[in-house]
Amino acid sequence: MTEQEKVFYNEEFNFSYSSLKKLLFAPSIFYKEYVLKEKESKTSKNLLEGSLLHCLLFEPNKFNEKFKISLDKYPSKDVMNVLNIVKSLSDATNIYDCDDLLILSTLKDNDLYQSYKKDELRLSKIKTDANNLYWQYINNPVIDVVTQEMVDKALERVEILKSNKEVNKLLSFEDTPDFPFDPIEVYVEQEYKTKLTNKKFGLKGFVDYCVIDNKNKVITIADLKTTGKSISDFKETVDYYDYWLQAAMYKKLVSDNVYGAGDKYKVVFKFIVIDNMDQVYVFEVTEETMTYWEEKMTDVLEKANYHYENNDYSLPFEFITGHVKI
Repeated sequence: MTEQEKVFYNEEFNFSYSSLKKLLFAPSIFYKEYVLKEKESKTSKNLLEGSLLHCLLFEPNKFNEKFKISLDKYPSKDVMNVLNIVKSLSDATNIYDCDDLLILSTLKDNDLYQSYKKDELRLSKIKTDANNLYWQYINNPVIDVVTQEMVDKALERVEILKSNKEVNKLLSFEDTPDFPFDPIEVYVEQEYKTKLTNKKFGLKGFVDYCVIDNKNKVITIADLKTTGKSISDFKETVDYYDYWLQAAMYKKLVSDNVYGAGDKYKVVFKFIVIDNMDQVYVFEVTEETMTYWEEKMTDVLEKANYHYENNDYSLPFEFITGHVKI
């Protein structure tokens, strides 16, 4: 066992939804990010837009802590890819100080701007003020940099969500005073952790919105999802992105952290979905479906346990055990 592996296994580890997915489908990437501590570059623009919407809907008062409006326009996807690769290999504080040969070789490897005959022209397409702003963004570990256009779009979608009757019924957007012995508890973007029986690791996650009704013994968990498809396709999206795993994890995390919940509280899980046409729908997960998802999660955790216990991150579980046939 290497020194980095020893450090990893000596520390308490809790799987998040994203880290568990990485372990299941690309164990080598999980190993690189979580064992070797070689984190990937910052999130894509689509994921950033999702985070921005979450913040403006659930925690608008924390916008300045998490975001900075600076970029006028994001570089193209191909240029962003090149900048991310170059940044992973360079410690330059701005794009203008970055090594020319490194940029040129990365452009060549990615077949970008190769129609230009001179290197100076290729470099001029990368060393720009706009790209330098993006460079500052990927170089900042705390604050995400966004465009005003992205903020305006997110604010429009927040109003669309708030104007939906079902969303308004589910969420409380107005500040209400807390009263002593109030049976209703509301938690926004709350982090939960839990230990697992017979496992050396646990689970963790930030739950978008959770309402605990101690009088009626009901816990309602709401999770906001944006989708590039129609709400009509969301059931397929749940399977494709394994949102079912996230839902089952969140139910366990909340149930384990609410004193005396167990079987005494009914847990209701709902997806708040806004699609690419700004259509909004609240999907409630039935008890039967959640039970099925919980059973599937048990199987997932056993696979994760195999990787963790055996320190084997070479291939996904099914390939290691030889269960994949053609």
